[in-house]
Amino acid sequence: MSKRRINKQQTARIEKIQQNYQEAKENNPDSLADGLVITRFSRHVEIEDNQGNRIRCSIRPNLDTLVAGDRIVWQMEGVKQGVVVSLYPRGSILARPTSTGLKKPVAANITQLIIVIAPKPEISWPLLDSYLIMAEILHLHALIVLNKTDLPCDEIRTQLINDYQNLGYPIIMTNKKESIGFEQLKQSLNHQINVFVGQSGVGKSSMISRILPHEEDIATNELSEGSELGRHTTSNSRYYHLPSGGALIDSPGVREFSLWDMESSLLAQGYTEFKPFLSRCKFRNCTHVDTPHCAIIAAVQNGEVSLRRYENFIKLCTQFSKNKY
Repeated sequence: MSKRRINKQQTARIEKIQQNYQEAKENNPDSLADGLVITRFSRHVEIEDNQGNRIRCSIRPNLDTLVAGDRIVWQMEGVKQGVVVSLYPRGSILARPTSTGLKKPVAANITQLIIVIAPKPEISWPLLDSYLIMAEILHLHALIVLNKTDLPCDEIRTQLINDYQNLGYPIIMTNKKESIGFEQLKQSLNHQINVFVGQSGVGKSSMISRILPHEEDIATNELSEGSELGRHTTSNSRYYHLPSGGALIDSPGVREFSLWDMESSLLAQGYTEFKPFLSRCKFRNCTHVDTPHCAIIAAVQNGEVSLRRYENFIKLCTQFSKNKY
């Protein structure tokens, strides 16, 4: 059954109701309290109260999009159960498109995107760029982790340095067999709300298991020898506190995480090296693909913008164009 769409008036009414609950919580803290969504189970969520207790709560119908990381208002309902009655405004929301064109939230209030890649499965450079575009659009810090560096990856290292590190994106090299880079990675997670993203099979869950060795519910799985694509090992996003401060949200493994469809002009704004040239194009509606007198195309030809990154941009534009039909 498709979800019922609501109009602006209904949305405003829902927001007003939530605001009333938040104000009521301030005036009557004994019945209403703040909480943090730890994980989602269909029509229920596991939340954490201000004392660190975990409570299973039902969800009001107007709060259907709750995900790990959401800050909420809740109240007790029965024994060791509660109900979420209000959602605080989100600082950020990571979402992915569905087959119906809607956006499905994955994690809320994150501040840092940890993008994990590896020599196997083969790197999709446009996919890496789509994560970085997401970080730019949501104003998140982005960190690239090259995992499994015990495998041949000299060309990948060179491309990462030339096309990404030189743009200011930090890169950490990790190797499970030799324990390289994990201390540096752990330090980079401090005082941030982190989410790990990347192709399935790159080792996200295994890395998280090493960062949080006492968490028993982190599912891991080796790369599928047959497909080399990896298997999905985590079904629901979950919020984990880090011992040194901050938190980590373990998101579902995906083979192809993509941005929601957007015009090429907006997509270009997610490429940080394009920004100095965007205002120099002759035409305001420049697509930066085949429009005459495009400053970005000229910058590529002059060597001021990476040809490989521009080719990734073209591939993403083509992908979104196909999705419209």
